Amino acid sequence: MPTEVHTESMVLVEEGKLEARQFPVPDVSDEGALLEVEMTSVCGTDIGMYSGESHFDTLPLLFGHEVVGTIVDGNPESLAQMDVEVGDRVMPEPYIPCYHCHYCQTGNYHMCEEDRCYGVTISASQPPHLWGGYGKHMYLAPNTKAHTVSDDVPAEAACLGSVIGNGVRWVVTKGDVDPGDGVVVIGPGAQGLASVVVADEAGADPLVLLGVSHDENRLELGRELGATHTGVVDEGNPAERVAELTDGDGPGVVVVTAPSSQAVQLGLEVVAPLGTVVLPGLVGESTEIETDKLVHDEIRLVGGRGQALDVERAMDIIERRFDDIARINTHVFPVKQAETAIERQLPGEEFDPEIIHAALRPEWASDSGNLLRDGRR
Repeated sequence: MPTEVHTESMVLVEEGKLEARQFPVPDVSDEGALLEVEMTSVCGTDIGMYSGESHFDTLPLLFGHEVVGTIVDGNPESLAQMDVEVGDRVMPEPYIPCYHCHYCQTGNYHMCEEDRCYGVTISASQPPHLWGGYGKHMYLAPNTKAHTVSDDVPAEAACLGSVIGNGVRWVVTKGDVDPGDGVVVIGPGAQGLASVVVADEAGADPLVLLGVSHDENRLELGRELGATHTGVVDEGNPAERVAELTDGDGPGVVVVTAPSSQAVQLGLEVVAPLGTVVLPGLVGESTEIETDKLVHDEIRLVGGRGQALDVERAMDIIERRFDDIARINTHVFPVKQAETAIERQLPGEEFDPEIIHAALRPEWASDSGNLLRDGRR
């Protein structure tokens, strides 16, 4: 059991402002568990909410839902329910099921009617306050789905369990990709790269990753993670290029992780007849699509939220390909510099195009800025 009376976390208190706040270390003898955070990665959702793009009224908010850490305390019944023990290194899923509503009962707990998601929908003003991983400790509520991680897996990979889980959901569960199927992923951010890893695991061929002209480092990493081809959408004719790479037919599956109307439209343009377009990226605005093409070519247009019953397969992939997956987290900052990590991923003077995905370590006390640049220890 931790001896500290208080713990410190970085909290979003208003748009564009994170500040350090102290909270009491919760007593979890009655229910739940306490996680000592090893690493938290900075999701695009965090960056959007920091910038004021939010569907939730949850301020003050403790970010952090891509987390790995060690169970240091917990109620025995809650631990048994999670199938973990004190001392286990775990990756908790973001969504907290109630297991009573219709969605949870049908396996769709990511759409639980209680709408509880670590680091996103639960305010830090709600006891026991530690609802996210931007700090040293994080509270795990009963019903949390936690997955054990071996010590061999670097934290840079282990904290991406739910991200790879998203890839499994979009590529395999929603896209139903089989070996030899052509796949195009539009958007080479962390979610797109996770989708590339999963599509490579599923045997996709060809596997094409598309980005924009300033995504050179992301596209290069995508090739190293399994993409057979890459291309840029703001140069030449990307639809013609995709057609060339897929024998003129187009891919059977397109996963659009880029949050833009143009990316959605491109996905519908290049997909093969009878193909599937999976849309996990939130555009945030109305998007015009050519519905006649959907009808004529019998295209399936499928929405895809986060992982549900897909993280188990993701953790297996991580255990086998942790060196590859760790490279998605290209930069690691001390958690006290969480605001810097976010600002460097936003347009402006501080923007750093070298960052593909940033992560935070609570135990690093240095204030020297970025401490890791290649995603490896």
